[in-house]
Amino acid sequence: MTDRSTLHGSNTFLATIPASLGANRWAVAIYIASFVGFCGLIPFAGIQLPRIEAIIPIYESTFALNYLVTAGAMFVGFRRSHVRAVLVLGSGYLFTSLMAVAHLLTFPGLFSSGDLLGVGHQANAWLDTFRHAAFPLFAVCYALLKRQENVSRRPPADIRNKSVWAAASAIAGVMLMTVVATAGDQLLPRITSGGSYTPAMAAVNIPVWLLSVVALAIVALRPPYSMLDLCMIVVLCAWMFDVGLSTVINAGLFDVGFYAGHLYGLFAASVVPIVLLVEGSRLYSRLDEALAIAEERNAELARSREELAQAQRLEAIGQLTGGVAHDFNNLLTVITGNLELILRAPENVARIERLAQSAMKATQRGERLVRQLLTYARRQITRPETVNPNKLIADIENLMRRAIGEQIEMVIKLSPLLAPAQIDPAEFETAMLNLVINSRDAIMGGGRITIETGNVTIDRQYAASNPDVIPGPYVMIAVSDSGAGMTPAVLARAFDPFFTTKEIGKGSGLGLSQVYGFAKTAGGHITIDSELGIGTIVKLYLPKSSDRPIMPEVSTEIGLRPANGCETVLVVEDDEEVLSVAAESLRELGYQIVTATNAVEALDVLRSHQVVDLLFSDVIMPGDMNGAQLAVEARRIRPSLRVLLTSGYTAATLSREHGLPDNLNVVEKPYRREELAEKLRLVIGA
Repeated sequence: MTDRSTLHGSNTFLATIPASLGANRWAVAIYIASFVGFCGLIPFAGIQLPRIEAIIPIYESTFALNYLVTAGAMFVGFRRSHVRAVLVLGSGYLFTSLMAVAHLLTFPGLFSSGDLLGVGHQANAWLDTFRHAAFPLFAVCYALLKRQENVSRRPPADIRNKSVWAAASAIAGVMLMTVVATAGDQLLPRITSGGSYTPAMAAVNIPVWLLSVVALAIVALRPPYSMLDLCMIVVLCAWMFDVGLSTVINAGLFDVGFYAGHLYGLFAASVVPIVLLVEGSRLYSRLDEALAIAEERNAELARSREELAQAQRLEAIGQLTGGVAHDFNNLLTVITGNLELILRAPENVARIERLAQSAMKATQRGERLVRQLLTYARRQITRPETVNPNKLIADIENLMRRAIGEQIEMVIKLSPLLAPAQIDPAEFETAMLNLVINSRDAIMGGGRITIETGNVTIDRQYAASNPDVIPGPYVMIAVSDSGAGMTPAVLARAFDPFFTTKEIGKGSGLGLSQVYGFAKTAGGHITIDSELGIGTIVKLYLPKSSDRPIMPEVSTEIGLRPANGCETVLVVEDDEEVLSVAAESLRELGYQIVTATNAVEALDVLRSHQVVDLLFSDVIMPGDMNGAQLAVEARRIRPSLRVLLTSGYTAATLSREHGLPDNLNVVEKPYRREELAEKLRLVIGA
């Protein structure tokens, strides 16, 4: 990854933060107070005070530490702000800090009877003079360079190397000045004598003092100020008063001017660290405020997302409701119209048969529509088997080819090592037909549809980004086409029920919804990728099964014993019209019928002496007891009783929501007379 700090300057360092009005007022107040103190101390600067040797190490170590901390802050500031003037100033602070260390090591009598470097008062005084002269020069370079960078500021090519070279130059400068002051002390004028200053001291330090004044003027006469500019103005003021009191106006060591000048020097060393602490505290306060605002905005964003999700759910429900209403109204129109025509011509048998067949076709369309909706909602009754998807695809290959027509080429690439999967074969075949038909409709004229199978493994990384996916081995079935492709907006809604881009009457909008529901019901996953002008690919991921595929039986015909007219069925249904139709159908099939509208009535019948061979009950009924609970209680009363339940929900849903045992037989609604008869004979004859 790219370090952004090397690409763009930050405006969070003192060199780039504009000085506020309050900060300017503080700077003026400090300058006035310092100037008043300086003027007040001038008459007393030469008064000798007690010699306190400990003041030297305390002052120099504090001075060196403050300047070293400030130098580090300047180098960090250069890395963030890319302002080369800050690097120059950082070098000046590092140079001054190290010069303080050298001055401390050469102070006579501090650590031993002489000094650690064995040079004496003369070298020590010259080191202090070099220090006082060098820092204003660095300040002048800072002010001049910063003005140029304000006009054209470009990020340096190599920040780290420039920082290393600047630090190395500062260290080399300290070493050079130390060598000049110690090895060349005989060549330099004598500025101290017995702890007192010679006239040469004033002659040397007056230009140094004037250099501080010039540096102050150069920095102060270049508004507008940044916070660092304002700090440097205050630092140079204190530096100027330090030089004036401790080397120009006073008489020697340990007098009033000496002590007062060192206090000014210590204040100059502390200005930037203090400001950094204050600005850091303010920055943390702003950060806390920003975090609070961010949390509030995140909460608002979460609420907005929830509102958007709710609006999208309402839109989806509205679209679903509108689509169901539209399709069912069409079906009801066909059914109602045919029934009315039958009622008007009861004597025309041929016409009645034709109209009845038309009504039956409409009901079958309605049944398919309901099954597709239940598949999407994952509430359809499924009959999963362990099968080889390759065989199912091969079985319906001719059907798929007839569905797409001769203009479109279909290429099938089946993996010979494909693992088995536990799925509902009929639902899988419907899903494959829906995918192929969708691909056909996306191709204008000639094109190609490719079906591929293979074994894949979904890893934990992919599953982590898709919470509804379980990592592990899967069977992958991909259907791709060379059609027109989808726009991102269409792709986002491809699985929505009743969403279609086809012309009115050419699609129900439930094809991909059924495929989606089938994949989820099977415990799998589905993806769809599309690009305009290139095509679309849909991938089904079905969990690999460790069982062996079920081989089809040679004969599936089962001899069914017809009703003998003596068997009694107890029909339990809360809907009176459904109850009437079911009872009438069962009478035609040769059964004796007893009816009940709820579980309580059914239990009363079972507790009586009424003969009942089979309980035929709806699962979902009003009251405290549903059909599944009724079946359990009925078998407790009559252990040999046969039970057949009916519902339009999935067996898994019934088991989860209504306590349906796995060993009970269920027939789907809506059921035809033949289906009901077959299921009844299987249950009674078991």
